[in-house]
Amino acid sequence: MLDGKTVCLQIRQRQDADLKRLETVARRVHASDRYPIYLPDGDFRRFLTQPTPIAAWVMTEDDRIVGHVALNDATSDPVMRAVDDLANDRPARYIARLLVDPNARRAGCGRMLLEHARSEAVAEGCLPVLDVVDIPTAAPAIALYRAAGWQEVARVSFDLGDMHLNEIVFVGSIA
Repeated sequence: MLDGKTVCLQIRQRQDADLKRLETVARRVHASDRYPIYLPDGDFRRFLTQPTPIAAWVMTEDDRIVGHVALNDATSDPVMRAVDDLANDRPARYIARLLVDPNARRAGCGRMLLEHARSEAVAEGCLPVLDVVDIPTAAPAIALYRAAGWQEVARVSFDLGDMHLNEIVFVGSIA
């Protein structure tokens, strides 16, 4: 239920034509949650498209985009090092750019997008991994990951130019 009415939510492949509307959603998320915390030049398009994902999906309510998630084959070096020993010769896939429009929250959108990306990683024979910056506004996302059964496997720290980040690394079920 969004905005007090029953709706039909769908997940589909992201298309280039979606990017302008996704930038608007990402701006609202950033204003609400400070996500992404690291945003050089305020470039939301680059945030959504770089690095180039293996796959990316949007969640729609009718024709309105309400969420996004991507699957990458790499992330920051500290996160990849933390996961290396857990993969057991299985490549890791990194869930990234998970965001839900603040106006569409509490309807299960984040959980559905997270599960979709996890399932896709597992279908490829990969270990699903995600990392999240450990800041107060990320608490709802961290609670979602834990409630969805993701296991915390590491905490890492690193610098991005003039910013120091502390992140929590989670691994999803491969079943």
